[in-house]
This record gives sequence, C-alpha cells and structure tokens, in this order.
Amino acid sequence: MIKFGIRQSFDRIEQVQERYANLNTPVEVALPYYWDIYEPVRIHLAEVAGKIKFYGTTVLSIHAVQAPITDEKFKIWGKEIADFAKALKVRIVTLHPNNVNKNESTQKKALENLGYFASLYNNEVVFCIETFEGKRRVFTPDETVAFNLPMTLDTSHISDEKTIWRLLKDYRQNIKNVHLSAKEGSKQHLPIDMFCKEVVNYLVENKWDGNVILEYLFEFHDRMLSDLESLKSSVEV
Repeated sequence: MIKFGIRQSFDRIEQVQERYANLNTPVEVALPYYWDIYEPVRIHLAEVAGKIKFYGTTVLSIHAVQAPITDEKFKIWGKEIADFAKALKVRIVTLHPNNVNKNESTQKKALENLGYFASLYNNEVVFCIETFEGKRRVFTPDETVAFNLPMTLDTSHISDEKTIWRLLKDYRQNIKNVHLSAKEGSKQHLPIDMFCKEVVNYLVENKWDGNVILEYLFEFHDRMLSDLESLKSSVEV
C-alpha cells in the first residue's frame, strides 16, 4: 500500500512547533541538511521526537543530515538518527551517498557500516540510499542496485526518465521511498507534472508498498498540500 506525504524540514528547535503542529498530512521529517546546523540540534533529538508525537503528526520517514557514510563517525550519528526514527515508530531513513574519492575500500567501509546497522536494528530501521548520479557518489543508483541496498528513488535527481522506469521495473521491490517532484533542465524539485503522475499510477498498478513523498523547492511549498490531494484523488490507493 502506498502512503503519501510531504517533506517537512526544520533547521532550529524553535521551528519544530511551527512546522509540525496542526499538520493534518503525513510527513517525512527532514533533519537539518548541513552538519553545521544539524550539530546544535542533534543533542535534542529525543525532545524533538517527543514534541512531534505530542502534536499527533504522522511521520512516514526520516531524511538524515548530509554527512559521510564512509567513516566511523557514521556509526555514532547514524545510531542517533535511527533511535530518533524508532522513537517516532518510523522504519525508513534516507541517507545521502556522499561524494568521495571512490575506490573499493571506501565502498567496502560504507557497506560495513550499513551492515552494522542492519544487524543492530534487525530491520526495525532501514537505511535507504538516495539516488544521485554523480560519479563521485559512494553509491550511484546502479551501484545501489549492484550491492542490493534499499533505495530512496528521487525522480528529480535522475536526468533520464528511461533510467527511472528501469529502476521501477527491475528494482521496485527494494525501493522503499520515492521522493516525487518534477525537473526542468537543471532545476529540480518542481511541482509534480504528468510524468510524476505516471510514476505513481505505475506503482499503484503494481501494488507497490512504500512511501511517496512530495519534495519541492521552498518557493513552491504552498502548493504541496493541494498537489498531494490532487495526486491521491487521481489514483486508487
């Protein structure tokens, strides 16, 4: 069954009530994107989880801070975020595959780290690698497939629609999250278009089980709720 929601982020503790209270739509909680703004927040994650639960907000997934998954520090901050997800009764956490001077040893370290968390949480929390096409990413989409890793498919980050269809058709059993938005040239995370609706229709027809999260540029945030309702009404879920 598909669960629909919107990405909702915060940068400071003071924004949590504004962003998550009185919200009648399920969300992906996006933690502060860059480490320097995440650092002051990380010691308050239990407090943030408590507030979000108090507001009664339905949380579908977590979007982790952008930080390397290729070193030992990931075992520390990754556990903090996994425990944050557990506190919110959330299973899916999206990770960025960081840019790195990629070789066999860096990929091996990232795989060891992911295996560590798989053993530690025994499928209660699943780290999903988001799709980024840059060659320096520790895992490209095709490498995520090759290593059989859980995936968050972002329709804005993949330039060729044929690649998106190939992933959906050949790998959808391991796609747990879809970040849905349109793209135009170099611009990403635009309001959904016909292609986005075709993707959702395909997932519905194939009885896919996972989250579809609208992820828009800030300037289009006022459209997310209406677009989400329009998307839901256009498909049978």
